[in-house]
Amino acid sequence: MGRLNHDQGEFFYSFRLDEAVPDDHPVRAIAAVLDLSWVHAELAPFYPKIGRPSIDPVLMIRMLIVGYAFAIRSERALCREMRVNLAYRWFCGLSIEDKIPDHSAFSRIRHERFRESDMFRRVFERVVEACIAAGLVGGEGFAVDASLIVADANKQRSIPGTEWKKTCLAETASRATREYLATLDDAAFGAASDVTPKFVSPSDPAAQWTGAMRGPAFFAYADNCAGALLQRAAPNRWTHRPGAPPLPSRLISS
Repeated sequence: MGRLNHDQGEFFYSFRLDEAVPDDHPVRAIAAVLDLSWVHAELAPFYPKIGRPSIDPVLMIRMLIVGYAFAIRSERALCREMRVNLAYRWFCGLSIEDKIPDHSAFSRIRHERFRESDMFRRVFERVVEACIAAGLVGGEGFAVDASLIVADANKQRSIPGTEWKKTCLAETASRATREYLATLDDAAFGAASDVTPKFVSPSDPAAQWTGAMRGPAFFAYADNCAGALLQRAAPNRWTHRPGAPPLPSRLISS
């Protein structure tokens, strides 16, 4: 009967991270088409030439892509997964010994350099351009969908819509609330409609009072999404079977 040897391990190991990632792992498919070579030149004006070395922005973007692609819902959880998942490390260009950025770095870079440079929009536009170049977006058909997203707004602290003004923000509001309100345009405050809302949440006036769910009314956002359609058989396990219903169109959201 064989037994595992628990003696002291080796001092040196011969290890290639690329060999530990299966050929059919999703990160390989993403890495094959993702081009972030332009990011450093785009962000150069937003980084000082002196001071402590900063975290590579390409690393931060790749880590966020991992979080979105694999439904990792928080930066804390993302950093934990990056420490133990070799495929994620390979996709982000990290060796097995490289340190993972602290989760707080995501909040700083999101509210500072990425906001100032509009980096997320630039990444999205580049992805759409790549889809167009690859023939995934034909521009011949479009679809529009809308969803209601429940807002984290207290119904008990709402005020009548006739009493609300954009300038009536309480002085006791937190800095985060004031910064959020400053980013909203007139349409978010109801200027897109001539109808005066029944109630307004002072802490989140972009949320609308609605009873669209045929139940108790609540504050919510209307999320409208438009995209280009392409009828095409999906690869691998979603390949169309003879006699089966037509495959749904792919949707590239805008």
